[in-house]
Amino acid sequence: HLQIQVHGVYPQALPKSERAKVDDFYAARDNTMPSLPWPSIAPPFTVFLLDLYSNFLPPENLDALGFNENFVEFSINRSLRGASVVVGFFVAVLYTDRLHRVARYLPAMLIFPLLGVLHAKGFLGYPMLDTAIVGLLFAMFLPAGVAPIVVIVGITFYSAMTGFYLTDTPAGNIESSLLESYSIGALFLIVMTMALRGRGRHEREQRRASLRRLSMVREFAGVGLFAVNVPRNTLRMDPSGQRLLNRPAETTLDTFVEAFGLEQRPELRAFFQGTKNDATTMVLPLLRNFSDGRERLLRLYLWGENSAWNDRIVYGLMIEVTEEYRRERALSGALKELSVKQERQNQLFSIVSHEVRTPASVLSMMISELDRGEDVAELLPQMREASDQLLTVLDDMRQAVNPEKNQRVKISPYVPTELAGQVEGTYRMMAEGRGFCITTDLETGAERSIMGDASRIKQVLGNLVRNAIIHSKGSEIRIAFERKPDDGPDGTNLNQIAWTVTDNGVGIPDADVARLFQPFERGSADARNQADGSGLGLYIAKQMIEMLGGRLSYFKAPEGGAGYRIVMPEVVTLEGHSKSVVNDCADLDEHLKTLRVVLAEDNKLVAKITLKQLGRVFGTIEHFENGALALARIKEDQPDLLLTDLFMPEMPGDELMQSVKDQGIDIPMIGLTAAVVGDDTQRFEEVGATAYLPKPLSIDKLKGILQAHLV
Repeated sequence: HLQIQVHGVYPQALPKSERAKVDDFYAARDNTMPSLPWPSIAPPFTVFLLDLYSNFLPPENLDALGFNENFVEFSINRSLRGASVVVGFFVAVLYTDRLHRVARYLPAMLIFPLLGVLHAKGFLGYPMLDTAIVGLLFAMFLPAGVAPIVVIVGITFYSAMTGFYLTDTPAGNIESSLLESYSIGALFLIVMTMALRGRGRHEREQRRASLRRLSMVREFAGVGLFAVNVPRNTLRMDPSGQRLLNRPAETTLDTFVEAFGLEQRPELRAFFQGTKNDATTMVLPLLRNFSDGRERLLRLYLWGENSAWNDRIVYGLMIEVTEEYRRERALSGALKELSVKQERQNQLFSIVSHEVRTPASVLSMMISELDRGEDVAELLPQMREASDQLLTVLDDMRQAVNPEKNQRVKISPYVPTELAGQVEGTYRMMAEGRGFCITTDLETGAERSIMGDASRIKQVLGNLVRNAIIHSKGSEIRIAFERKPDDGPDGTNLNQIAWTVTDNGVGIPDADVARLFQPFERGSADARNQADGSGLGLYIAKQMIEMLGGRLSYFKAPEGGAGYRIVMPEVVTLEGHSKSVVNDCADLDEHLKTLRVVLAEDNKLVAKITLKQLGRVFGTIEHFENGALALARIKEDQPDLLLTDLFMPEMPGDELMQSVKDQGIDIPMIGLTAAVVGDDTQRFEEVGATAYLPKPLSIDKLKGILQAHLV
């Protein structure tokens, strides 16, 4: 049909005289050309195009160019054969194993020369088909990494010996043509079989390589695998599991369980003896059976099932989590400590309220008495005592929250009878308001002066009296003092002083005595004795007494209530010390009158009172309401001393000090703060302050600091 179409188109371009010759040529060709023996095989597209192209060539040139009656058959065979050779070459390059693995199969190639000999003698069947069948069997059953080189080299030898697969000869009949075509097709099938097997082998090797890498990572991570047959009491482990447990690859279930701590073994055995298909996770400590002797923790992931024979099989994965648990415990401890600190900070305001309530209440009551016309001279000492106690409580709050910031112990002479009288006077009005009477029981000699930190002892005694008034539910409080001898460590006789405070109230239950001096402990199990404070008073008192070298303890009072005893060594001082201090202070006072002071304070009331106090001591005092103004004045005219508050507008006190230092000005700089706790003092320390003092300003403390820093 195509020839007819071309016949109808192509001759139109020729002269009329030549068209008849062309028509005669095609007619003769159609009558003489035999049918192709490829009724069921479609020629490749390229061969078809070439055959179509031949219809446009001059007839006398077709045979010389190879376009004869065998063109299609030869072209298809050559295409399949060439494709097989190229693909086979790449298959051999890509998928052939190493030489030492191929060498053991090289003798199999001898079968191809043997086939050549047999075919030459007329044995067997069609030569190329026999060879293709052998090659296909090798491609299917030899190892995928060996078959390409054996088959390709073997068929090459066979072709060199016989000439088959190398030349094309016209088939004598249709059967021969089909056999040759099948042989060429089998050759291509061989190559495709080797290619597919090589591809499958490559994918399997890739999977195995991935599994090997994952196994290496798992072993590097310390992850072990094991399986247990419970009825047979057998267990098998991989190398990583062997290293984790320090056990062989095959062992017994009992040996496995005994590798862990005694307390965890029952739970582990219970899972192994179970009957359900279940899973669990456990964290177990290993016994210290390793050379380093350190404790190890393993996390076990267990999954159990029953086999087809109803055997209990357990599969497990184990991971060492020693370091993780150590870090977790450390983090848990840090979080717990942080939580405790945060809880204490949250209670800080209630603590301050609890500790300052009594002296503040005393001051309030005394002010009310002044409004009613009471004698100022009589109330003034009591007001001073209450004020001093209030400031002392605030100072000692630092001991409870920041012990490292506690004020130094100040030893000075005091008279026990006077100190007891001051405590009794401070709390008299509070006691009378609640129906209490305060009495004293002081031994002979208590009117003589002794050495000690009077302010702290007075605060502790006041704390104990106040607690009795608030919590004892009694009616009488007694303050006692005595001296008692005590044998020293070297056999010498030392004097000790003892203070006791007792009441006739409900007392403290025995179960609550152990926690009596703990911070933030409040009240007791007795419904009649429930505290309303923060539970810090006795804790602070105990800390103070221990700081002074003594001890504070609880005992059951003879009156039936609570009793507290303070015992501490009597301090002995050398004579002559007071005289030298007086002389030093006299010289210092004369020197201070010549100094010029800059005061930076934004609170007008505090500044007004502070200026009056400083005016009695120093020659000239200049006040500025913020740090920026003070800095400008210091740059203009350098003073002898800088006193500054911390929190001020425009420039805080620590920045003011740093700016003064940056200017190269070297003068004493003293910070003033009203804070009991917090980072106020730390901020002064970080900028190199000479010292810092709490508010209200104590002139005596200021003198003590200047005595060490001024010439």
